[in-house]
Amino acid sequence: MAATKPLIKKGIFALVLVAIAVSFYYLTIWATPYYVQNKFAEKSLGFVNTPRFGEQPNPENNRVIPLPNPDFLYSTINYDLNDSVLKISGVVPDSTYWSISAYQENTTNYFVENEEKVKAKFEYYLAPEGSTSDALKNIPKEKIIYSPTTKGLILFRYLVSKAYPVKTLAELQHGVTVEKLAK
Repeated sequence: MAATKPLIKKGIFALVLVAIAVSFYYLTIWATPYYVQNKFAEKSLGFVNTPRFGEQPNPENNRVIPLPNPDFLYSTINYDLNDSVLKISGVVPDSTYWSISAYQENTTNYFVENEEKVKAKFEYYLAPEGSTSDALKNIPKEKIIYSPTTKGLILFRYLVSKAYPVKTLAELQHGVTVEKLAK
């Protein structure tokens, strides 16, 4: 009987240790995306519902600034839909890759389109899920992006190619407009 007490204590200790480890693991998986998005939002203060543009590659910063893919130009819109519906529009390049992606607050992707489906120009209306805004009444359903969260991120990617050098793509990139519509 005396020999089983240390085994029971060790077993309970092991179970508690496993429970702590599993809890920490799941908490980390849940919390990390929110932490990353909040850090990005802090850097974007003052730039809510406004396009921001990644640095263009050039000989000086080509090796200094690590980019996810140096062949792309990136731009973002850190959005907040608490007081408005957003109209996002611009021009799509015709001979190179282009995409628009939408991410909710925890970095979960909920919308993606690229140049294969969107031709020449794009126009999307970003609204909170379940929105009954008058601004959306006469808008075709395929042009409305319903966001599951009121805050998030829109990401644009433009592939630099022979057909579209950096300067030309940067002009298209900077031509993206965001307009606040009444909620």
